[in-house]
Amino acid sequence: SFADFDLNYFWHWSKFTDYLQCVLTFTGVTGYITYLWLDSPVFVETLGFLAVFTEAMLGVPQLYRNYHNRSTEGMSIKMVLMWTSGDTFKTVYFILNQAPFQFSICGLLQVFVDIAILLQVYLYSYYPQKPVSHTAHPASTKAL
Repeated sequence: SFADFDLNYFWHWSKFTDYLQCVLTFTGVTGYITYLWLDSPVFVETLGFLAVFTEAMLGVPQLYRNYHNRSTEGMSIKMVLMWTSGDTFKTVYFILNQAPFQFSICGLLQVFVDIAILLQVYLYSYYPQKPVSHTAHPASTKAL
């Protein structure tokens, strides 16, 4: 339930209702705060930037996971190519239409993250990392 909230298990939902409860609470609280501060240009600009920046960072967990695993196994290359093409077209659109600066910057950030993931695909496919040995570590062996 909502009362037994433990930050260590934040995204490890045991029931869909717990997830739904979290999303509805977050939406209600942020909606109310936005309503109260709607007349503040600083708040609106900050909220807008955070929204665009959050979207720009969507690929970073995948980038980190690939780096940590030294592999892109199981990842869809077509999906990353579609991300890259969509982010590139969107960023070019922002630049050509002189959209506010944060759109162009965050769009470029998205394109760079996409390119970094594509580079990981190339590097980990053509230059695979040596698998980590599963031999016993001297400190973990029992004395015979």
